[in-house]
Amino acid sequence: MDLLQLESVLSSVAPVTPLEALQNLLLALGLGLTVAALHRFSKLETTPSPAMLSAFVLLPPISSLVMMVIGNSLARAFSLVGALAIIRFRTRLRSPWDITFIFLSLSVGVGCGVGAHTVAIIGVVVVGLAVLLLGALPGTRPAPDAYQLRCDISAHQCGASDLEPVLGTHVNEKFLFEARTSRFGEAMSLSWRVVLKPESQVETLLGDLAAIEGVERATLLANYDAVNEAE
Repeated sequence: MDLLQLESVLSSVAPVTPLEALQNLLLALGLGLTVAALHRFSKLETTPSPAMLSAFVLLPPISSLVMMVIGNSLARAFSLVGALAIIRFRTRLRSPWDITFIFLSLSVGVGCGVGAHTVAIIGVVVVGLAVLLLGALPGTRPAPDAYQLRCDISAHQCGASDLEPVLGTHVNEKFLFEARTSRFGEAMSLSWRVVLKPESQVETLLGDLAAIEGVERATLLANYDAVNEAE
């Protein structure tokens, strides 16, 4: 069977009725709201991005609409690929957790668009149970006092060992995830994921670091996942 015959067979399938389209879109919207709620629950300790939450809600009905527009037409599928090729997505998602929920939203929308409602619902339920289970496990939720600490130092005046006394005073946990040089080795940038001690203050930590000779700049970013989202 060649492509023309295959296209003829597929196009003979009954198109989606207005009622079926409405059902698909409403179900996709409801599941999108569920996905957004799951994502928000998994990040109770942080302030969510409104744009990210809106994307979780809107992606399922949009992807469902795309699947219904394509239907069983190969020509529409190839045309859509060509049309979408001109779009450039410049937003980078550095968090694997956010990327996972993006894929979930798209999968839910595709399932609703092709009429696989049961599969889409079961998928959201299973993933929701997995999110609840992960939230109950120790170490899976981000610490509310976790930060990304970056220190720019002069390599000739200061080293990582000179920062250890201050870090030991203010930090419970630390993980060095990046070290790089600049200005032909004259300067060094060190980045840690740190968890502050309960009695420590951000201003005090930055002040003590700035007082060390050779420290040019100390930056503390309130970021629950500094390793995955660092520049």
